[in-house]
Order: sequence, then C-alpha cells, then structure tokens
Amino acid sequence: MRPAAVVRVQWTRAELLALREAIEVTPNFEGRQDVRDTFRHAVRAHRVGEVELEREIAERLANRLVPVDLATATARAKLLRAVRGPRKRMVTQVQRPQPVVAGVSAAAAA
Repeated sequence: MRPAAVVRVQWTRAELLALREAIEVTPNFEGRQDVRDTFRHAVRAHRVGEVELEREIAERLANRLVPVDLATATARAKLLRAVRGPRKRMVTQVQRPQPVVAGVSAAAAA
C-alpha cells in the first residue's frame, strides 16, 4: 500500500485566519471537516509553520475555495501552486548569427 501524497504550504497567520473563515462559506466537499480541524490547529499553534494536507483533499479545497478577499486569494494561489507544482517554463536556445570579419567567421578567428 502506497502512502498518501502530502502537500505542504507555508501560509501566514492572516492567510490562515482568512482560510478558516472562507471554509465556512465554501460548498461541502469530502474532507472538509479534516481541513477545518487542520486549520484550527494551525491557527492555535504558537508558531506558524508549514501546513500539511493530503493531496486529494488539498486539490478539492483549491477547486472549491471562494476567494472573498485578498488574503484568501493569496492563500488559494499558494495552495494551487503547491498542488499543481511550479510552472515549468520552456526556454528555447536561440542561435544567433556569428559576426563575419573579413570573410572569416568570428568562431574560426578565435
């Protein structure tokens, strides 16, 4: 049996408080009670560290979360980034023409 994937997100206390309030107006989804308990414990903790959520529950929360203010929108963006992973940019290598000096290429002259 494979262990469940875990998503770790670093939220500020203000974002956690906004998420805790936003969960109350979010439509029901499987695992909602677990998320409420997790946020309640994270808010009560002395230090705010990384919050761990199961990947499936985190994905459901990210899809159903209604961002009502800036803190909730920022927290949702962090959650989506953690669930989906960082964006991978495709950087293409551009071949630039080499200058030609007196009929000889710069690479041959060097």
